[in-house]
Amino acid sequence: MGGVLGSADDPSQSASALDPFENEQRYVLTRAQVVAFFAAVASRAALELYDRARPISYTRTTYLDTDDFAYFRSCDGPVARRLRIREYAVAAEPGDTATLSGICFLELKQNSGTARSKIRLCAPPPVLARIIASAGQLAADDPDLAAVEPLAALRALQDELSSGRMSPCLSTWYRRTCLTGEGGRVRITLDEGLLFSHPQPIGVAGATVGPREVVARGPGRVLEIKHWGGTPEWLANAVEGLRPAPNFSKFHIGMLALSQLGAAPGLPVEREVTPGPTLFVLSGPER
Repeated sequence: MGGVLGSADDPSQSASALDPFENEQRYVLTRAQVVAFFAAVASRAALELYDRARPISYTRTTYLDTDDFAYFRSCDGPVARRLRIREYAVAAEPGDTATLSGICFLELKQNSGTARSKIRLCAPPPVLARIIASAGQLAADDPDLAAVEPLAALRALQDELSSGRMSPCLSTWYRRTCLTGEGGRVRITLDEGLLFSHPQPIGVAGATVGPREVVARGPGRVLEIKHWGGTPEWLANAVEGLRPAPNFSKFHIGMLALSQLGAAPGLPVEREVTPGPTLFVLSGPER
């Protein structure tokens, strides 16, 4: 299977541990707003595909946190931080059963307002599980290191993994559509059908996959725009009139949903949060 065409998410093109996109803006949109936005950017941004034979793409993200919820607490600080496992799945048609691609990343993402940074490490699923379990402390002669790309990312993430006992706490699932523009300087993603669930184990390439143990539904459409350098005029025109959602966080909302179901004991929530239809809807466990 080929990687994402022309994308920084393609492991074969991940030459650096640091994701290049330095600015990010998020929007929670209606269907009509999405249609208008895509029409506005259609001549300047190209669709990316993981697999032309199976063009429907899904993303499963599993978040890690420490025993004292250091990453969750950072959501209320000047720099929000998330440590997460990201997996990709593909299907030939909407509604078809999705299959895991085997592309798997460990990422440290940090945001401060619209400024962002991301360190990502690519490794086969079994190797990634070993890295997390060992807090990144693999011996220099460990043969599994040959499958880790880039090694600079492993060195950058070792301190993070050893800062406290890390455990998976939440998984998300959604369909993702990706576009790029300006020679790769702009990346646009639309996430649809966001679901929150209990944390899921890392899968293997070729395994069928879908949402499991779902506890809540998120917004129907989340648009994220990432770029480095100034905002191109065509992009600024396309988002004119849209209301940014700078504080929107899948991780934060999902953890609150788990907490309301009693599935995140000890989560430091200062007050009870009543979910609204634009945030999440509790749906109870699904298996």
